[in-house]
Amino acid sequence: MIVLESLDHISLGSSDLKKSIEFYVDVLDFEVAEETDRFAILQLDHFSLRLNHIDGYVCQQDNPSAFSLSFIVDVDDFTNAISELEEKKIQIVVGPVVIEGGESMIIRDPDGNWIELFYKE
Repeated sequence: MIVLESLDHISLGSSDLKKSIEFYVDVLDFEVAEETDRFAILQLDHFSLRLNHIDGYVCQQDNPSAFSLSFIVDVDDFTNAISELEEKKIQIVVGPVVIEGGESMIIRDPDGNWIELFYKE
């Protein structure tokens, strides 16, 4: 058995790093830890997301159950998140739907990567 110490980061493709960085910073409150013309590392608390520039990249997953980034939000912030997404003209692709103990909604980043925002009480 391989003994893992922790998860370092998740990597996603991006056809336009500037646009992706803007989305994750302005919409989801990430901070830029490192940025080059080929990649960017964004952080949210202890979670790191690496965006890799890939010309023409579009997410190939057509089902968020196959792969999505899932972020917990506070129950009170969930409704505010809906309003903010509407103001920023970001489509809620799925939801809000009731899940066990809370609600969930799914959006997509500029390259079509699936992002779930949910709360549980």
